[in-house]
Amino acid sequence: MIPALIVVVPVRLLWELLRLLARLTGAYVLRPLGWLLYTLLVRPLRWTLRVFVVLPLRWLGREVLAPLGRAFFRYVLRPLAYALRWVALRLLVPLGRVVYRYLLRPAGIALAWVMKIAWTAVAFVLRWLGRGLSLLWRVLWPFLRAFGRFLAWTWHLAGLVLFHLLVRPLRFAWRVLAVPVFRAIGWAWRMTVRPAARWLRVRVWEPARAAARSVTRALGLDARRP
Repeated sequence: MIPALIVVVPVRLLWELLRLLARLTGAYVLRPLGWLLYTLLVRPLRWTLRVFVVLPLRWLGREVLAPLGRAFFRYVLRPLAYALRWVALRLLVPLGRVVYRYLLRPAGIALAWVMKIAWTAVAFVLRWLGRGLSLLWRVLWPFLRAFGRFLAWTWHLAGLVLFHLLVRPLRFAWRVLAVPVFRAIGWAWRMTVRPAARWLRVRVWEPARAAARSVTRALGLDARRP
């Protein structure tokens, strides 16, 4: 309890002192200073702006700009609007009606008539072209089908002819002549050349190789160079 009092009481006294100093500063320093600034700076500046800026601008707007605006509207804008309206009603609208009645409408009717005739002609040509192609297809289809069957039959017949005249004789010749000849050659190779080569390698080549190696060792020719 005592340590709390030791800490809290000085802080409270310091806070009260600061509040008192703030009140005294606001009452006897800041408030007189604010009044002095307002009296010596803000009020003269506001009076100067009102007298030399706001009032002259207000007088200029009321006495000069407003009459000029009313005169400009009365003697320039309103006559110009009346003139434009008269031109639009008396010249542009009748001219537009004349252009539409005697130029655009006949041109649109003529263009629609030309497009109708062209579309009718194109539709007529396309219809008769479709009928002609359909008739030509119905006429040519039996011939095309017969020609396709003829090509298939010819291809099959050519295959049979080639098989019986070329493939079968070649296969027979290979089976009867080539295979026995190659087998005889292989048998003769195994019976003559292979034993002779084995005898030559064992009886001649290996001894000669061993003798040459012995001679080179004896002469010191097989030593590796540094």
